[in-house]
Amino acid sequence: MTRTEGTRSLLKSLQLLETVAGGLHDLDGIVAATRLPRSTAHRLLSTLVSRRYLRHHPGDGYRLGPQLIELGFAAQGQLHLSKVARPHMEQLARTTSETVHLAVLDGLDVIYIDKVPGSRGLLMASTIGARAPAQTTALGKVLVAGLPRAEWRGRFDPAARRTANAIADEDAYLAVLDRCAATGYAEDREENERGVRCIGVPIREASGKVIAALSVSGASVYLTDERLGEIRSLALATASIVSAELGWRSAGERAPSGAAPGAS
Repeated sequence: MTRTEGTRSLLKSLQLLETVAGGLHDLDGIVAATRLPRSTAHRLLSTLVSRRYLRHHPGDGYRLGPQLIELGFAAQGQLHLSKVARPHMEQLARTTSETVHLAVLDGLDVIYIDKVPGSRGLLMASTIGARAPAQTTALGKVLVAGLPRAEWRGRFDPAARRTANAIADEDAYLAVLDRCAATGYAEDREENERGVRCIGVPIREASGKVIAALSVSGASVYLTDERLGEIRSLALATASIVSAELGWRSAGERAPSGAAPGAS
């Protein structure tokens, strides 16, 4: 294959990926949209399936594959989300003495992508790269609440409950998401880990889409209801600063700028 032929195949493959991402999943529809010869489209689609960029199931057609999800997370990391958030997370941890997490949503789980331990010596189960059920964490509730409401249903799993304090049914979960969407924050009151409470807030990119969440976590003995209110304000301010650095501007006002809460 010449370099020119290779470039053409690459462009056609990218066209196919974009077409599937745009909502066309059957071969006939893809061929009609791309105007590629059926044999060419089928050959390139098969190659994309073998490389895990697409997946194919009879009756369901072609869908985006796990390789794209993995690349997406890698791309997100290269956009320096963690790098942007890290100094503000460190400042928030110093100000509150509690542990600060950064996480993204993956299906029914959250994935921790960064963590700044607090100064109280509390050993928490969370580790960078680990997963936790979205429904049991303040991070996860914020992230799911940031999705279109039509996508909320079906995200509750009774088997994912970790403690007696965890949400018991889908209707209660939907009510929590509704409250989170209205207030802009979520709480975990010993739902994911016994003896640990958390407050979670969203991080947005330029379009306003929630792309990550930040949380402050600590022992229940320290995170009383009164103190959770104080920390909520600090967490919301920190998340607004990180979001502003990612290009977000809140409606009707200039996005916050400057040092994180407590900075001198």
